[in-house]
Amino acid sequence: MSDTTMIMRLLIAAACGLIIGIERKTRLKEAGLRTHTIVAIGSALMMLVSKHGFADTGGDTARVAAQIVSGIGFLGAGMIFYKREALHGLTTAAGIWATAGIGMAIGAGMLVLGGVATAIVVFVQIMLHLPLKLLQGRNFHIINVEVDYCEGAIETLLTVFKTNRFVRFKTVRHPDGSLILSAVIRTSLPCDASTMMGYMNTYSFIRSFERLEEV
Repeated sequence: MSDTTMIMRLLIAAACGLIIGIERKTRLKEAGLRTHTIVAIGSALMMLVSKHGFADTGGDTARVAAQIVSGIGFLGAGMIFYKREALHGLTTAAGIWATAGIGMAIGAGMLVLGGVATAIVVFVQIMLHLPLKLLQGRNFHIINVEVDYCEGAIETLLTVFKTNRFVRFKTVRHPDGSLILSAVIRTSLPCDASTMMGYMNTYSFIRSFERLEEV
């Protein structure tokens, strides 16, 4: 195989990684343009080396390629973290793993397969972020609610937000002498500004809301 053909495959792999990275970058994920592009180039390069670099030695040409599959797991593992009783980074790690596979496919000369896989990955990433009714129950919000502590406040909050426990909570004494319950809740209910204001108007003991994140 000529050097021109191998360089072309590296460039195609870079383009595929870049396309996936753009989608991740628009969602402000940890791994964006550079990470996905470099992973695609690196896996394509290692695939080319594995397939053609040792062809004349009579050795196992699949050995290097096999190590890409397991080795990329270390990079993906570094993107997964646990915060507020929820896992984050799983999709990004899976995307990195898929991008490595795309780079391997292109490095092996399977250009159509690599291109189709890129389109599928981007399609899945975009579609599963749309507010589809079938998937709405899978999105959760982490919110901080401050309420005037009174009898039944805990039970009321759990009922309102359709959850059975708090992520964490604490009580603090306000300068006016009243007790305030600050509770962090994980809920699948809508938590936009108008909905939160509706809760405050309905339940007068609620002092404030703060949406911390979405998982």
